[in-house]
Amino acid sequence: GLNDFLYPNNAIKADNLVFKVYNRWGQLVFSSTNWREKWDGKINGQLQPTGTYVWFLSYTHHDTGQKIFQKGTTILIR
Repeated sequence: GLNDFLYPNNAIKADNLVFKVYNRWGQLVFSSTNWREKWDGKINGQLQPTGTYVWFLSYTHHDTGQKIFQKGTTILIR
């Protein structure tokens, strides 16, 4: 029940948000423009294999107008 989803929880004041997750072959496995939408480790309802996934987050901060771009990796464990 812990860490079951991947989502940008630091983007509450985000405008024009784009959050994407890719697998090790560069296939887009999840994309969202809403920070409340979460990736559950599936593509079209199919569980994805254990492994490393890359994520990208870009948005404009609502208060400051600053453009933010972050990237990282996460490990999916079943």
